[in-house]
Amino acid sequence: MTAIFFNLLTNSIFSLFCGLVVVGFFIWLFRVPTGPWRLFLLSLPFVKIIYDCVRGIPANSVLLADLDPFSLPPKHQLLQVGAGFSEWGPTLNVIFSVRNTEGKEFASSVGDYLTIWLNREYGSELPLIILTGVVAVSLTLLCIRLWNAIKFERKRKSDRSLEEQFRAEKVGFREVDIYVSKLFSGTQFTGGIVKPYICIPSDSFEKLNNDELEAVLKHELGHIRQFDLPATMAIQILGDLFWFVPGYRWLSRKIDRLREVVTDQWATVNGAKPEALASALITLKEIPETSEKFILYSAFFREKSLLKMRVERLISDSAERSPRFGWQYKWVRFGFSFWIASAVMFATIGGNHTMADIKNPEWFNQLLSVLGFQ
Repeated sequence: MTAIFFNLLTNSIFSLFCGLVVVGFFIWLFRVPTGPWRLFLLSLPFVKIIYDCVRGIPANSVLLADLDPFSLPPKHQLLQVGAGFSEWGPTLNVIFSVRNTEGKEFASSVGDYLTIWLNREYGSELPLIILTGVVAVSLTLLCIRLWNAIKFERKRKSDRSLEEQFRAEKVGFREVDIYVSKLFSGTQFTGGIVKPYICIPSDSFEKLNNDELEAVLKHELGHIRQFDLPATMAIQILGDLFWFVPGYRWLSRKIDRLREVVTDQWATVNGAKPEALASALITLKEIPETSEKFILYSAFFREKSLLKMRVERLISDSAERSPRFGWQYKWVRFGFSFWIASAVMFATIGGNHTMADIKNPEWFNQLLSVLGFQ
């Protein structure tokens, strides 16, 4: 059982990398502009990590067969590289497999090779020690996050009971509680999923004019309408569980930045004045944050490069290159997004997939035959 879990954790590194490669290719191919669709595509690698872990390892895995590929003669370890179509969509695959002396083929992965090599060189205790350490750190990070969230929410609810409601807004089936707080300082922040709220620190409330305040509130309402809080929480929790995956933090920050730009777009389309929102961003940057504030989601990041990008997009025509291959049409976006999602889920770079998973559909084989490739 230790070997299986060690395999899944190791391959999660390659799951994220593979997802990024596939998504990056399609974003470049269709020239997907900054917006909700790019945000959706960049979220797929996170889903792939979970999908590959839940999917588990193949029934004919070398681990389950207790087969040591390092003990086999040369030319019994196979590497298959290719791109094509599965029954669900396009695929990109780098697949390892092993053929025993009797000619039977077994699935293998980077995780399998690493697990078996560690067992050979250092004994079965080392994978167990590494796995225990990784899980211990993950659980510690989750407990710290949960404790900080509980502690902060208790403090916020206590503060909320002392303040009067500034106003309420209806977002779908939910009513948003908007209030001004004397306890917190800095930028506005949102919270709550079923009963969402927007907290406006008193210092920012005093510094913003009416247009700026309305623009900021519209931005915050955009986060609530788009359910950014649960999405952010899910990414943060996954980040605690898979803290050891290189590039995870980078991608999550990239998505956070993109989410801010997307919400700016929504706010300006729905009544916020672009120049007022840009002015509010600059004003809020100068207000110091409460040092002990724990926010699950804050709409106004401090990062200077992000602030500059957002302000420039709000007050100038930062025109992007036009999409291509029909991406500008809604039906094309919906259709190809399904294919791209399938490609991400079924693609592999050294992970737990077999050639049977990527068998070409019959229509594709017939097309290759007509074109003279078979």
